[in-house]
Amino acid sequence: MTHWQLTPLVGSIAPVVLKEEKVTFGRQQGCSVVLDDDKCSRVHCELAPDGTGAWILTDLKSRNGTKVNDQRISGSKVLVPGDILKIGAHQFLVEATSTLGDASAESSVAEKPGEIETIPVASAGSSEWAATSSPTFDSIEIGLAEAGEYRNKPTGPSSAPAIARTDRDLPWQTQLIELIDTLPPVGVEPERVSVIDAGGKPSAALSGSSEGPNSVRLILQLASKTRATDVHVEPKRETYNIRMRIDGQMVQIVELPHRVGELFFGLIKTACQMRVAGHAAVQEGHFSAMYPDRRVEFRVSFTPSVHGQKLVLRVLDERGIPKSLAEMGLVQYMIDRVERVCMQDHGLLLVCGPTGSGKTTTLYNALRKVDRETRNVITIEDPVEYQLEGVTQIPVDDHKGNSFGSMLRSVLRQDPDVILVGEIRDEETARTAMQAAMTGHVVFTTLHAKDTVTAVFRLLDLKVEPYLVANALDLVLAQRLVRVLCEHCKHPVPIPPGVATRLGKHIQGKDEMLAATGCTRCLRTGYRGRRAIFELLEFNDELRDVVLHNPTIAAMKKVIESGLFTTLPQYGWRLVGEGVTSLDEIDHVAGQG
Repeated sequence: MTHWQLTPLVGSIAPVVLKEEKVTFGRQQGCSVVLDDDKCSRVHCELAPDGTGAWILTDLKSRNGTKVNDQRISGSKVLVPGDILKIGAHQFLVEATSTLGDASAESSVAEKPGEIETIPVASAGSSEWAATSSPTFDSIEIGLAEAGEYRNKPTGPSSAPAIARTDRDLPWQTQLIELIDTLPPVGVEPERVSVIDAGGKPSAALSGSSEGPNSVRLILQLASKTRATDVHVEPKRETYNIRMRIDGQMVQIVELPHRVGELFFGLIKTACQMRVAGHAAVQEGHFSAMYPDRRVEFRVSFTPSVHGQKLVLRVLDERGIPKSLAEMGLVQYMIDRVERVCMQDHGLLLVCGPTGSGKTTTLYNALRKVDRETRNVITIEDPVEYQLEGVTQIPVDDHKGNSFGSMLRSVLRQDPDVILVGEIRDEETARTAMQAAMTGHVVFTTLHAKDTVTAVFRLLDLKVEPYLVANALDLVLAQRLVRVLCEHCKHPVPIPPGVATRLGKHIQGKDEMLAATGCTRCLRTGYRGRRAIFELLEFNDELRDVVLHNPTIAAMKKVIESGLFTTLPQYGWRLVGEGVTSLDEIDHVAGQG
């Protein structure tokens, strides 16, 4: 069966379960739900069933009015799941939740109170409380451990707690739980997680075990276990489609029923302290999730689409991020060159690659080689994703006129020794960064370019004078991220003659190489995790002469090939020979060379 519930978003009150009788709200003691709230009238409003399963809200001429989705109602209004009801200073989320209908289920739960973490539940018209340790929402604990209580048990209604439901009733929950179960580490108790809202306070928006909170619990758990960098929730005509970007690739996860998707959106907006009713607007915000061993920031973006708003959650999880250049996979001679620039009193390190290739992580690890106690280190970033000890980090805000170029000019008056410029986007930023590198500053920055050679021509294309490019640049580092073969399903394949010729020394003496297969532990992708591949261009006098007098790709390559130089594909072929990744992945990411 289905019952309606008002889950509090603002205000220290238990959830209100709506039964079959009329419910009144107000400060007066005779009301069904008494609210200790100066902004609430003595008899403020009432909720009454309409006989068809819906509930009608009526304002009883209250002083401050009754609002639904930030809109003051006039007279009566039919509520729907997902509505936000505001009575005085109190706010409630309207939910329609399924319950286990047979007596055996209720007795099973009652006999094992330790298996399900309960929350205070106020029945309308009653002063009784459900089993709980506290009658207020001091913090929000998302009980993902609850999912572990019934793993490998029958899924009948008598044995499954509310989070499981049954396959017939809520298949989306079953799909998510099975995914979480099969991903490594297998058999480990699910992480417990709490949510901190945009104001830095524990959020009560996700309390309870109904469909809305359960969808958020499971998706946060799955995002953590898959190491997803983005969660996409896309509205369709009748469902909400959830995909995650895992190891750089979009992976289909599950489709939520429309009602669950609406609840999911409402809870995320509440955690971000957004206007819940803004269905046709661009909205951006943030919230945090507290896991047992770390805090993870989520950047939230809602964008209007044909069937409603699309949601993207950007996951900023520092777990697993390399903390050194060696951890990133740079070979020793490249590390030596980068560290040498870090020790100089002037120069420029330029890292290039597409969005999401790890450029900022590389620069952060380079900054770790800088003595931050004796040198003034300042970064200009858009946005500041991770905080570094001993570094002044400045966010860019184009809406306020704080662009990379303007902030860089300001920072140069702050007596810096080392400057990190998040990205060169225009002529002004490029020229200022080059001039700074020639006047006693070490500059780290990034550029969108295919490889090291095209990065040089991109700077020239931005109308930076050749003498600035030639004299300011010390190192240009190009990089990509390639997926690592899944240890559980990778398999050997014969090496074709043409491939053997192309890979040369990297597969010398071998007649097989490894390829991707796909299994449940890697979500059928054949890969789990990523590694970086690099291409390093070190500027010397010969190269500077070419840039100054004859800046052509052919002339540059002639000088480069006479020295120690490894292209991105060649770097990847080494990983193919070591069995780290597949040749298909290298060809896809870096080209065939």
